[in-house]
Amino acid sequence: MAEQGDCLRHVVMFGFKPDTSDGQVREIEETLVGLKTRISEIQSMEWGLNISPEGKARGHTHCFFMTFKNEADRDSYLVHPDHVAFGKLVRPHVATVTVVDYWC
Repeated sequence: MAEQGDCLRHVVMFGFKPDTSDGQVREIEETLVGLKTRISEIQSMEWGLNISPEGKARGHTHCFFMTFKNEADRDSYLVHPDHVAFGKLVRPHVATVTVVDYWC
């Protein structure tokens, strides 16, 4: 088991349903990235589109990478009203999702 580090990484990967429009994907991207300005517990965030040539993404096209100080901050983020609203926005459009948290 990994030791607790100085920060907690929260990695979220999405793949969207084929009928999700480019406009809906952009709205989802902008909304999730915008959480950084509305949820103070998020220390940093970066994201990008999958460009791996390995063919092992299992349908994931987007990766969002957030840093928190600790589990308490991550847990506050998870129940924050803006994150809950984001979940309602993205849920109908997601074909695949993976979430991994680890200490850094």
